[in-house]
Amino acid sequence: MPWSKQTLALPANPSSVRRARDWATRVLNAIGRPELAENARLAVSELVTNALMHGEPPITVHVRGTTEHPRVEVSDQSLVPPASPRLFQTDVDDELTWTTGGRGLGLVATHSIAWGADIDPRGLGKIVWFEPSAEAHDEPAPGAIFHLDEAIEARGGPLADPASLVDLVLLNFPVELFSHLRLHFNEVGRELRLLSLTNPERYPLAVEFSEIYLQVEHERRQVRGLDALDRALAAGLETIDLHYAMPASAPATMARLSDLLDEIYWKFAEDTLLAVMPHGELLDLQHWYLGEFAAQAAGRAPTPWRGPSRLGRRQDVS
Repeated sequence: MPWSKQTLALPANPSSVRRARDWATRVLNAIGRPELAENARLAVSELVTNALMHGEPPITVHVRGTTEHPRVEVSDQSLVPPASPRLFQTDVDDELTWTTGGRGLGLVATHSIAWGADIDPRGLGKIVWFEPSAEAHDEPAPGAIFHLDEAIEARGGPLADPASLVDLVLLNFPVELFSHLRLHFNEVGRELRLLSLTNPERYPLAVEFSEIYLQVEHERRQVRGLDALDRALAAGLETIDLHYAMPASAPATMARLSDLLDEIYWKFAEDTLLAVMPHGELLDLQHWYLGEFAAQAAGRAPTPWRGPSRLGRRQDVS
C-alpha cells in the first residue's frame, strides 16, 4: 500500500537544523531505509541551514518519492535558485550550526544519488531536493534546477491567434476548493517530473505527464479572463461564474491530461509512490473541471459544479 508523504514545518530559528536532521532519520528508519539516514542527516542539515540564512519562511521539510527512491525536500518562499555546488573536504565535524552557514551544495551533491531545485514563480517559492545515497562519493551527483518560466520558454511552441480563442464557461466555480486542486496539481507535477528525471524507464507515464504539464501551463498563460479568478480568491468568494477565452488546442490538452491523471492514479495506487491520489472532493472537481473543456468544445452547454465549495464540506445539492 502507498505510504503518505511526510512533512515537518520548521520555525525560523537555529534549532530547526537539528529538528530536521533527527526527523529525517526517524522517517527513513520508519520506511525501512536506515542505510540512507546518515547521508540524509548531513544533506538536510545543509539545506535547512541555507533556507534559514538565505531563504524566506515558512520553511518545510518533506519526504516524498518512493520507498525504493525516497526524496527529501526543503521548501521556502524565496525564488532565488541555490548556488552551484563546490568541492570541499569531507573529513570535518558533521554538526552544522547557525554560525557556520554550512558547506554549500557540494555536500548535498556528494551524499546523494541526485539533487535539484524547483523554482516556481507563481508564489510557491522554491524547493531544493535530494535523493540520499547509502554511501558518500567523491564525484558530486548531477543536479537539475527547474525554473517554470525558463522551461516553458525553452519548450517553445506557437502562441494562439487572439482571434482563434474559444469560449469556456465555468458555472458555480468553487473558488477555494479549486485553489486546493491547483496546489495538488502542482505537487503532482513536481512529483512526476522528478520521477521522469530519476526513473524514466520505470515511470514512462511520468515522462509523458511532464510534457503535458508544460503544455497546460503554456496554454494557461494565453487564457483571457483568469484575473477574475484571482480577484475571487483575494475576496474570499466561495463560488463564481467564470468566462474564459482559451486557445483552441486547450480542450484536447485537457482531455489527455484527464486520461493521464486517471491512469496515473490507478497504476500508482498499489505502488509505493507518495501522496499522488487527491481527496475525494478534489478528484470530483478535477473530473468536472477537465471535462468541461471537452464537453463545451463539442458544443454542449455548460454544466454547473454541484459539489461542495470548500474542502471537507459536503453538501446535498440534489
